[in-house]
Amino acid sequence: MVRMSAAQIPAFELRSREGSPEENMVLAGIWRRAWISANRGAAAIEPIGHWLRRVQTEFGPPADVVLAERDGQVLAFMVLLVRREYVAQLFVEPHLRNQGLGKALLDEACVRIPTGWRLHVATTNTSAQRFYERYGLERGTVDRHPTSGRERIAYHWSPSRPPWRVG
Repeated sequence: MVRMSAAQIPAFELRSREGSPEENMVLAGIWRRAWISANRGAAAIEPIGHWLRRVQTEFGPPADVVLAERDGQVLAFMVLLVRREYVAQLFVEPHLRNQGLGKALLDEACVRIPTGWRLHVATTNTSAQRFYERYGLERGTVDRHPTSGRERIAYHWSPSRPPWRVG
């Protein structure tokens, strides 16, 4: 894999989700590929229909969905539950990690929820844990996801903890 410097990576922009059937399918695909990448040892992987149903049911109001895209192509997304001060989902196409997409989405969470927010990540997803810790999130308690039963770690950002900045 060829690594590009930050100056060589083409720019991307953030926008809100439109909710079209095509866009829903794109988000489901990114979510599934990123989940597979983070859970390589998983015994079973749900078919794309599972992820599409979740997009259709979990990404509507009151959720705010922010997309990172380049030249009209969605590269990453984040689901915010602003009233709950919660980042419910953040996924980047696996082959596009380390290009600033996740950081830009978390920066947007800081703008949209300036009072502070939290998120959870699976205890098995060590690369995401490293990313969140580099960003400056405070590691919290370990508990179990209410529906899947998987162990997860809480992370928190507050305005008194400036996020990680590049450059």
